[in-house]
Amino acid sequence: MKIVTSPAKLMNIENSTEFLKPTTPKFINEAELIQSYLKEKSPKYLSELMEISAKLADENWERNQNWKSNPKPNESAPALFAFTGEVYRGLDAKSLNKEAVDYLQKNYRMLSGLYGLLRPSDKVMLYRLEMGRNFEFEHYKNLYEFWKEKITSQLNSELKANDLVLNLASAEYFKVIDKKKLKAPVIDFDFYEMKSGKPKTIVVYTKHARGLMVRYCAENNAKTLSDVKAFNLEGYRIDEDLSSDKKLVFTR
Repeated sequence: MKIVTSPAKLMNIENSTEFLKPTTPKFINEAELIQSYLKEKSPKYLSELMEISAKLADENWERNQNWKSNPKPNESAPALFAFTGEVYRGLDAKSLNKEAVDYLQKNYRMLSGLYGLLRPSDKVMLYRLEMGRNFEFEHYKNLYEFWKEKITSQLNSELKANDLVLNLASAEYFKVIDKKKLKAPVIDFDFYEMKSGKPKTIVVYTKHARGLMVRYCAENNAKTLSDVKAFNLEGYRIDEDLSSDKKLVFTR
């Protein structure tokens, strides 16, 4: 089984763990190439590209200047612990035991506009580069064009017979995977809040629930679809009527 999520804009490289030996991302050379072009961009360009304030653009310009492919321990953190957005608050990796972290190292991957595909142990520095931004470099029109074949091929190389891919990423990020070439069925997810008897999407809760699902799989050593369907954290339950062969829907 492979579980896939998006990264997060919020990061903290002071987080770490004794359960993971730091590793170098598979696509570090590609990340270095992207960064060589990012480094040349002005704060004004970054502000317009990512639709962020001048203050944030200055901060990320500085990150780009300081970025390196082989950072020191105090300049990086394992990806599982470096991202701190809502998905990762739901996952709450700091409170997982060694068995759960080992499960994630084997089964869990994070998509990234800069690093492509990350294992939990992969060292990352502070950065910001969303997959959906129209960042052009060399002959590539955007990051999808650069990453699609590479990420899909890497995922395929890690898949085993009868594996599933659990898509807990956003549409913006999962679009970088070529589902037609992926050698495993993809299971999508929806998480709804029931309001007056009707299912309602609340984005922040959906993100949190994605992280909860990753956590649940790790804590319960999930291997089959039946294991995943048993997800029941924070009041969620499977809705068989709304679910299908390709999508699992959970409500609360």
